[in-house]
Amino acid sequence: MKNGFVSIGRRLAAFILIALLVCTAAAASAADGFRYVHDPCLNPKAMKDIVADDTAVYGFRPSETGSLKLYASADWSDPQIVEQGRLDRIAYHQSIESMYEMLRDMQAQGKTTEEIARAVSTRRNEIRLAAYADDPEELAAVKQRNLEKYGHEEGPLPDELYAQYGSWTTVMEKAFSTNAGMDACLGLYDDYFFLYAALGDVPAQITVTIPAALVCILRKNATVTAQIDSNVPNYQIAFESDDPGVASIDPNGVVTGVARGETTVRCVVTDASGTAHVSNSCTVRVQYTHLPQIVCEIVRCLKACCARAETFFRSVVQTLFFR
Repeated sequence: MKNGFVSIGRRLAAFILIALLVCTAAAASAADGFRYVHDPCLNPKAMKDIVADDTAVYGFRPSETGSLKLYASADWSDPQIVEQGRLDRIAYHQSIESMYEMLRDMQAQGKTTEEIARAVSTRRNEIRLAAYADDPEELAAVKQRNLEKYGHEEGPLPDELYAQYGSWTTVMEKAFSTNAGMDACLGLYDDYFFLYAALGDVPAQITVTIPAALVCILRKNATVTAQIDSNVPNYQIAFESDDPGVASIDPNGVVTGVARGETTVRCVVTDASGTAHVSNSCTVRVQYTHLPQIVCEIVRCLKACCARAETFFRSVVQTLFFR
């Protein structure tokens, strides 16, 4: 009996060990071959705080000399350690999600950097105070400290922050307490790339993809569909044709075949100032009809005729020789 218990114990220990190894392997493989869509190496501000490291879970770790040097000694190749840091970072981002929504909305409305900085810094003060809603004593203490330091309970006002930093972009950056380097180390760089773009930390990036070629039937319509990937807010899309006498194109990318021939249509993406960032082209061939469709129709008709002819001759043979 004792040997039986020992055997069961060994099997259980082996099972637990195997389970741990499987979990560790799964965690390690989760980020295996991980690549960002937007390369953190193109963000100079982020690269002041981090270094590329192929052994790190997400390809980057804090440098020993940047603002993240306190975290440089951690094992950034350990999936479990990195995952805990990632969860903590996600919780922080979620706590100020309303500020991100405000940023996106105001960008879409074409608001200036100053207007956005004023709004998000005010919202940041509100979030800080709301965090103590369930602790009246601490809330009163925070308000008292603000009163003593700034002369009012809500915290630093936008104009005071501007006087301190001398830049509305910096005021906005401080409100978000963003750190692109830490996000890169924790697998979150793509998720908050829009924020680094809004702060001017990365160069404007726009790509436009349209079909390389298109066939349009004379006096009929076809559509050029453009796929845009951009970190530039309020971009505009324009279409143009090299030869409108062959094929015209409207602002929505709808092509109309005007005359038989071939021309090129282009999609141009510009920012709010009218500066063109990128363009792509599509070759349009205008013809009377789709030749493959004609061929298919002819083949179909021939098959139908042959089938009817076969049926006819079968009936004739049956009548003449088997009755």
